[in-house]
Amino acid sequence: MEPLLILFVVLIVFMFFSSRKARKQQQEKATFQSELAPGQEVLTASGLLGTVTGVDGDIVTLEHAPGSTTTWLRAAIARPYEPPVEDDEDVEDVEEPEDATVSTENDEDGPSTPGLLDKP
Repeated sequence: MEPLLILFVVLIVFMFFSSRKARKQQQEKATFQSELAPGQEVLTASGLLGTVTGVDGDIVTLEHAPGSTTTWLRAAIARPYEPPVEDDEDVEDVEEPEDATVSTENDEDGPSTPGLLDKP
C-alpha cells in the first residue's frame, strides 16, 4: 500500500508543476498578444515572419515584404521575432590542411570517384 501512495504523491506533484509551467506560458503569450504595437517584428503560428503595421481590435496587419500586407487575428501571432545573433567567439576559422585539395583531373586509372564517369 505504501509504494502506491508514494507513486500517487509523486504523480500529483508532477502534475502540479507541469500545469503551473503551462499556465505561466499561456499568461506570457496573452500579455505579448495584448501589447502588440506597430513596428514589432513577429512570427505567426503558421511561420510567417512580418512587421506589425497596424492593430485594430483583434485584427493585426502584418507587412511581410515591402508593400505587401496581410491581416491576421491577434490569436494567430505566436511570438516576437528575434533574429539570430552570431557570436564572433563561437565562430572559429577552420583552416584546411595543405594536402586537402580536390583534383578534378583524371588519373591514369580513370576518375577518382569510381562509377562517376563509367561508360557501358
